[in-house]
Amino acid sequence: MADGMFEQAQHLPPLQGCLYCHTEGSTVLRPGRKLLGFGSDLPMLKCEHCRAVAFLDVDPDYPDSWRILYRRFDQSPRYYYVALYLGQAGWLSANEALTASTNGYVQRARLAQTRSGDLTWLRPGSLRPPPPMMTPDEKVYLTLRAVTLQETPPPGFLVRPDHGTVLDSGKLYITDQKLHLLGQRHDWSYDLTDIQDIKHDDKAWLIYLADQHHVRGLNVADQFDAQLITAVVKALCQSEFM
Repeated sequence: MADGMFEQAQHLPPLQGCLYCHTEGSTVLRPGRKLLGFGSDLPMLKCEHCRAVAFLDVDPDYPDSWRILYRRFDQSPRYYYVALYLGQAGWLSANEALTASTNGYVQRARLAQTRSGDLTWLRPGSLRPPPPMMTPDEKVYLTLRAVTLQETPPPGFLVRPDHGTVLDSGKLYITDQKLHLLGQRHDWSYDLTDIQDIKHDDKAWLIYLADQHHVRGLNVADQFDAQLITAVVKALCQSEFM
């Protein structure tokens, strides 16, 4: 990489603070290196705090149009959101990377609030008129689309517990008292006390119920992520599912 390009890269926003962990002054830029035809001559952006490493692609003539690709990053629960939308996202444009980083910072703050029992940021309220099976005094905390209700298969060596026959799908309302699924076939309602377990992974969240059923939703870009959704449900249950 030309010296001018490397100098230009040192003044880009990612170098003022880490996009991944949001630590100020923690990033350093290293020249890229190729060895026997392997590697890349793109500069490497490294964070001394979270140890994230990324390729930075910069055109000196268009300094606002840089791209970034993460090659190594922390996948601990603390960095759940940025691991998905920065670490595993492939090449991201400047706008995409900055947006994902900002959203990740907000997500961590909301997660901390939720785990402390503070759900006021969700601005819960009653619906008028309430949907079927919901009482007027219930406060809705989350409304989630494309949720499925499935049978939970018995434990087995070759059976995953999140698999099972799909019974219905629709919109899920999570209130301070119940789960209400307005399905395509039926309307379903469960007390929060019916919840047996709550889990999430990179792709989905799951709420296991006492009748050997579970509700499941995927991570989708225009809804809260699975980690935050499960944290909200745990807080509403005042549970020890953590």
